[in-house]
Amino acid sequence: MKRIILLVIATLSVLVTDAQCLKIEYAGDVLSEKEQQLVERMMVYQIRFYRLFGLRDSLKVKLTVFNERSVAEFYLDTIGVSKNNSVKNINGLYSSKRKEAIIMEMDKNRKKGFSVIYHELSHYLTREITGTNPPMWLSEGLSEYFENCEVGKKSIRHSMTPYEKGRIRSMYMLGEVNLRNFVNSDRSMFMKKQRTDEQYAYILAHALTTFMLENVSRQFFSDFITLLQDKTDRAKVSDKIARVYPGGFEAFETDFEKFCE
Repeated sequence: MKRIILLVIATLSVLVTDAQCLKIEYAGDVLSEKEQQLVERMMVYQIRFYRLFGLRDSLKVKLTVFNERSVAEFYLDTIGVSKNNSVKNINGLYSSKRKEAIIMEMDKNRKKGFSVIYHELSHYLTREITGTNPPMWLSEGLSEYFENCEVGKKSIRHSMTPYEKGRIRSMYMLGEVNLRNFVNSDRSMFMKKQRTDEQYAYILAHALTTFMLENVSRQFFSDFITLLQDKTDRAKVSDKIARVYPGGFEAFETDFEKFCE
């Protein structure tokens, strides 16, 4: 029987950018100084984006990285996370209760591992601007957006993969996209679509978020986030989009379809 010895050592890094102060607590297997710098460059980039939508000044998140999946799964058992999550087929997760991003298997593909870090840390910042339970497609769409950013020496660039572009075009050609139902879907509906239809949900969320961030005025996105922050507003998400998008939801659908073509 394999014996797992778990030693979680934490170090703290304080990252100050503009008016924001972010404390990152590193734990688990050690990231090198150069690797921490990659993470922190991406966090500066993300913070400068999220601060446009009401991000508070003082932030703290924990990043726990494991090189081996077996050790990560053991850790999840010790903190009670795996009891409520299926962890067999995932590369990382974010615990909103603990404000902790946990990366499962860093040594399998280190470059991919950093993309997963960017993804999970984005969940933390999204919740900071929208409060609890943001729309699943928005939370995953923003995380997919930052996961697909590459940190270069002078800049950070985002792109969608050729597979994603082809998949989203085929969705429209086959009449698979019902955008109104998608933006109104809850977590269970979102994940059901993801499991049964070739990563449909994550790809559509990524494309939709890319459209909103790169092809629509920043004012629209800001107004949309403001509506999501109002927890007394029980309107459907599609109705909230209709209020702030020029031409309403029908125009939003049309413009997004053109973007996907």
